[in-house]
Amino acid sequence: EKGAKDICAIDIDEWSYNNSIKNIKLNSIKNVIVKLGDKKLIENRFYNIIYANINKNILTADIPVYAANIHQGGKLLLSGFYKEDFYDINKIATASGLQLTNQREKNNWLMLHYLKVN
Repeated sequence: EKGAKDICAIDIDEWSYNNSIKNIKLNSIKNVIVKLGDKKLIENRFYNIIYANINKNILTADIPVYAANIHQGGKLLLSGFYKEDFYDINKIATASGLQLTNQREKNNWLMLHYLKVN
């Protein structure tokens, strides 16, 4: 609907993976592939946008992989962590060549929007 050509959805949780497949079928969506796994599934593939909704510990370990697999000028959206985790996450993101362009907070939860600049 928003112009996405192909979507690859990855989840580490088997129930969530199966639920995604069910919802894609129920909504007759054709351009989404769902995979069960972790960051290794995106290595050596390049994306315009990566959205990761997971906890701080996994994000801080995975941000360098996300950044390495985003096209120049691409976007990284991060959520699923608390406002107080901002410093640790932002430090790794900026060291990985990402520039913070926007952030939103709701009930102490934070969403960060980065742009790959180098």
